Amino acid sequence: MKIEEFIAQNIYSIRNLNLCGFMKKKTTLILLILTFAIYASNINVQITAEVNNYGSTSLELIPHNPILITSDSDLEVFPGSGTAEDPYFIEGYNITTTSDTSIYITGTTKYFAIFNCYIDARDFGIYINDVADGTAIVIYNTCSYNDLSAIRIESSSNSTVANNTCSNNNGYGISLFSSYSTVFNNTCSNNNNHGMKLDGAFKSTVFNNTCSNNGYSGILLRSSSSSNVTNNICLNNNVNGIVLAYSDSSIVINNTCNNNDCGIDSSNTENSIIINNMCNNNKWEGIDLSFSDNIKVTNNTCNNNSYGIRLIYSTFCVVTYNLLQENDGYGVYLSTDSDNNLFHHNTFVENTLAIGDKPQAYDNSTNNFWYDSATQEGNYWSDWSGTGSYSIDGDADSVDLYPLDEPTVEYSVDSTTDENPFNFTFTLIIVIIPLLLMKLYSRKRLKMD
Repeated sequence: MKIEEFIAQNIYSIRNLNLCGFMKKKTTLILLILTFAIYASNINVQITAEVNNYGSTSLELIPHNPILITSDSDLEVFPGSGTAEDPYFIEGYNITTTSDTSIYITGTTKYFAIFNCYIDARDFGIYINDVADGTAIVIYNTCSYNDLSAIRIESSSNSTVANNTCSNNNGYGISLFSSYSTVFNNTCSNNNNHGMKLDGAFKSTVFNNTCSNNGYSGILLRSSSSSNVTNNICLNNNVNGIVLAYSDSSIVINNTCNNNDCGIDSSNTENSIIINNMCNNNKWEGIDLSFSDNIKVTNNTCNNNSYGIRLIYSTFCVVTYNLLQENDGYGVYLSTDSDNNLFHHNTFVENTLAIGDKPQAYDNSTNNFWYDSATQEGNYWSDWSGTGSYSIDGDADSVDLYPLDEPTVEYSVDSTTDENPFNFTFTLIIVIIPLLLMKLYSRKRLKMD
């Protein structure tokens, strides 16, 4: 079987894969990723060369007036037949306009792809509203200098937004409203608002995006429960790297959120997982939990922030196996009413740099445990005397009864690195995107011929 055929047979399964059901469907997810990784590792040099040749050959962009589509019949002027295998193609246009929107599509039921266009309008670059679920593909476009949003998708679920560059917009880079979708491999940088905003976009998958140097946050999920945010890079944003707000049962895994005001911010969110992220050199917190209950925070690196991990009005959280190193304040800080939380097997190294000779954690709440009672193992504290318990600062008078002799995660004396030690390669992304484009483009050419 050719690799193009393999991707073609599985691409829609990937688009519809509910990554946010990771804990329930982990076997399916692991098998799918392993299958792609193994298959990709056997790609021969000839196929790799074909992919590279396609990527280096860009179509000449044709100046075009703004496009308004309000019915299926409006799509028929474009190449394609409107099926999943042969969508209508809006391709290769330079739409620079003073009109409200460069491309506006609403009320359609046919499949379409917006591909390889340059978009610059007054308010919205690409605006897709109320189209049939799963019919919209927005891929490989450049959208800049739009006042409200470079790409906006509303009430159009199961859309795919991939490999777009949305930079230097006055508003958002990519915004999704009431549209659960798959958003990956995009660059959303230097926008005056959020790089990416998903509002009411439950069960969305957001992975392998770069959202940096934005006026607000890199990636914001609001009222978007059961979503998966994975392997994104969010650097140098004016507010937060990644935000979960009112987005229960979500997963934030393997992201790099450095040099923001706050690395990862979870607010008014329950039953979510924050795992394997790097949150370093942020102005305030590496990870901040506020009004967030039953959050699992595991295997994260939070170095050189004001606080490593902070909890405010957050209860029944489990914080384990994190590296908390050289933060100016406490490695972990618990404010009032952050009760019934569990901390064990974390590695605390030389925190409280800016506040003097104090313990490396602060607890001002009640009924928090700083050790695993089942194993009688607590946390590693670089300043522990080596005998007895370890006292936690704060009015709670908490103690770690079972400090560990050795760190639970490796750490470097130089904690300023931006490299994510937990990073893994999304091999399937590298293969899928170019080959999906090859397949769609070849079908369009056959249709035209």
